[in-house]
Amino acid sequence: MSGSDLIQEFAAAFNRQDLPALLGCFTEDAVYHDTFYGRHAGHTGLKSLFERMFKDGRDYTWTMHVVVADALRAAAEWSFSYTATDAIPRSAGRKVRISGMSLFELKGGKIANYRECMDMGLALLQLGFTPESLAKVLSRRLPA
Repeated sequence: MSGSDLIQEFAAAFNRQDLPALLGCFTEDAVYHDTFYGRHAGHTGLKSLFERMFKDGRDYTWTMHVVVADALRAAAEWSFSYTATDAIPRSAGRKVRISGMSLFELKGGKIANYRECMDMGLALLQLGFTPESLAKVLSRRLPA
């Protein structure tokens, strides 16, 4: 499977909430850096991350619009949408639509490292954060 096909399969498995297929896209020791949920490592950590994401949201659509890949890395421009569930009471029922970019490091035809860049402020506003709460959350992310 090409790097581009792997990235498309990753998104499709995520949208289906197919945990075995999703984990199958990653190496056993993969590291995943999520903007909201932080760093998770290994299949156990990734399984925990994805289970939490699927609990916190529903109706996921993650579309990889542009993927550029070789055997060692891939970059993707994407759009992502979901509806927050009752697991996040302040945001329950709110729809979130964001776009971003991801960088994938590949090893042996699987994802070994994932990181993303997106507008977290836009997502938090859609989740119903007040400007004051938004400022507090984002100020914690400023470099020291």
